[in-house]
Amino acid sequence: METSIIERLNRTRYDLLKWTTIGWGIWYGTFILKDVIDNSTIIHVAFWVGLLGWIVFIINLVKVLKLQRELKWDPKAKEALNDELHQLNLHKSYQFGFWVVLSVTVILVALTSFVEISSQLVTKIILYFAVLSFLIAGLIYDRD
Repeated sequence: METSIIERLNRTRYDLLKWTTIGWGIWYGTFILKDVIDNSTIIHVAFWVGLLGWIVFIINLVKVLKLQRELKWDPKAKEALNDELHQLNLHKSYQFGFWVVLSVTVILVALTSFVEISSQLVTKIILYFAVLSFLIAGLIYDRD
């Protein structure tokens, strides 16, 4: 019985991470798109697609908070879900995200030698890839 609860919570955590990743990718990707493209029709469509992504992202963030509150009430389940493997996966995900941030920064700095890019756009791109790479790495490592 215990393992089924832990397996259910682990599966729930994976699904939340998956949908949060999808929501972030769509929402913030379309948010950056408006700085790159000048076509008003594409921006209008991207706004509505981005709004859908934002809704998916926010709904899953609320579900993550609910799951954390559930785990606060059950210390045994919290300990089982936050085991050494999960901590290692988090560490590897952060490490992957760090290297992606450095790589994207180097690429953008090199690109600014040839093209003028606003600092706000550079910041948005770095933030987008940092969070997205962390979430995707978390999905990959959590699946193993």
